[in-house]
Amino acid sequence: MAKLKEKILQALKNDKQLEIKLDEISKSQENLLKNHSNPVFNPKDKNKILKSFTDLQNIKKSLHRYNKLNENNYVQDAQEEKENIETVVLKGGISYNKYVWHADNNEDTCDICKSLDGTEFDFYDEVPQRPHPNCKCTVEILEEPISEDESETSIEENENEIPSENPNPQPEQKSPQPKNPPHPQPQRWIKPCNGPIVGKYGEPRSTHTHNGIDIAVPVGTPIKAVTDGTVIRNGKADGYGNWVVIDHGNINGVRVTSEYGHLSSWSVKIGQKVKKGEEIAKSGNTGYSQGPHLHITIRNGVFQGRAVDPAIYIDF
Repeated sequence: MAKLKEKILQALKNDKQLEIKLDEISKSQENLLKNHSNPVFNPKDKNKILKSFTDLQNIKKSLHRYNKLNENNYVQDAQEEKENIETVVLKGGISYNKYVWHADNNEDTCDICKSLDGTEFDFYDEVPQRPHPNCKCTVEILEEPISEDESETSIEENENEIPSENPNPQPEQKSPQPKNPPHPQPQRWIKPCNGPIVGKYGEPRSTHTHNGIDIAVPVGTPIKAVTDGTVIRNGKADGYGNWVVIDHGNINGVRVTSEYGHLSSWSVKIGQKVKKGEEIAKSGNTGYSQGPHLHITIRNGVFQGRAVDPAIYIDF
């Protein structure tokens, strides 16, 4: 992965092997997610890992768009997207940082921890878990210096930033909320899994508007029912890959369903009653997917009704 940026630039020059590079990026994203959930990292470094995951996601989206434009012979648009990737998207999007393992080095330090002490790992490799419950080893990120061209870009962006017209802005006044809301608020549901949000509801996509929430998680992560309901669909679906659909009955007079897509497997049957928090499936990377994640859509109405913002019911 250390030379991924150069590999992508080379592939763009001859329009070959981009699919291989996309697979490399997907594998790197999966490793970043595993590292993000690894307790050897401190919260500050986990935030850096999450940012790198998002950077790779943006690179993948641009490469997918370039591929599609090329396939459909949109020559000028493809050339513009290619230039955008080369001059904007890839700048700072690939990290050359490394991880280094620090053993506790006391009388209780085990041989495995001692052997790992000082070991460096590539930023996009999976870092080992702590070898035993009492382990206090940590892993930190070694920051690589910013290259000259990237630092110049950062300086130019700061110089071109338009200052605020009001140097002392007043705090925004919040409009008063009605004392009696017209409809009772639905009971809050749980998240189907924990992970960074990489796709928001209502986001414009190249061919459609995103109708749900994408949560980045490693393949095989347990997926839970967001609330009580009855399974009405499972199996394969266009775009979604493997999916499960749960009917939650009437809520405030409206029928509500939840859909869980891109699964690697499911563990519930049609007609089965499920409880809030019960495992229904494992996350995956099936269907039209640019990396391992869960897609969840909430709909009002009968099966495949109107998609609504999942945040109405779930706190993400």
